[in-house]
Amino acid sequence: MVQPYRQNNLAIFAYGSLLSDPGEKIAPHIVSRITRPSPWPIEYARRARLRGDGPTLVIHQTGGVVQGQLLVLDVSVDRVGEVEEWLWEREGKPPRDGIKRAAWDGFRAVLFCDLEATLNDADLNGESLARFAIESVRKQPERNAIKYLANNIERGVITPLTSAYRDAILSITGAANLRHAEEIVLRSAGLEEKKLAGLTWETKK
Repeated sequence: MVQPYRQNNLAIFAYGSLLSDPGEKIAPHIVSRITRPSPWPIEYARRARLRGDGPTLVIHQTGGVVQGQLLVLDVSVDRVGEVEEWLWEREGKPPRDGIKRAAWDGFRAVLFCDLEATLNDADLNGESLARFAIESVRKQPERNAIKYLANNIERGVITPLTSAYRDAILSITGAANLRHAEEIVLRSAGLEEKKLAGLTWETKK
């Protein structure tokens, strides 16, 4: 990729579910993916309504650098407002100031999400995250936090709390792996027949 191409095209930095599910408006415009470490620390420090109030990744001072990607779009920088709108909608229409932009890595504009952390320090541990994730399966069976964690691990997105978070879920549920844990929680909530058969798992891309 030559430098003028980077300068004139917009990019989005993805470090979570955006990697495999960028949304129907963004996905058709991705022309390249450039693997990059996050320029800020990332951790499971936000409870997201769209994932049943389960933990999701945000920029947070207690986190660590994770592997992400620059999603290069076939859209020029003069359409940055339009792409910001796509990203805002894809993220569930959070406060507008959570969608930010910066010049980075040869691009004049890179968009990224910087949503508010909603977990306090006392809940930034494996056991609390696991409890929130298990609750999220009952609240939002198809977009729950256990699935989200498993997909991030498969993509190589590892934070300082990832191992403790995963292990706590397995310990509480008695499961062999995170997919099994999700099935156990669905079953215990009486959701298995309705939801489990149609459950789809994102695969590593």
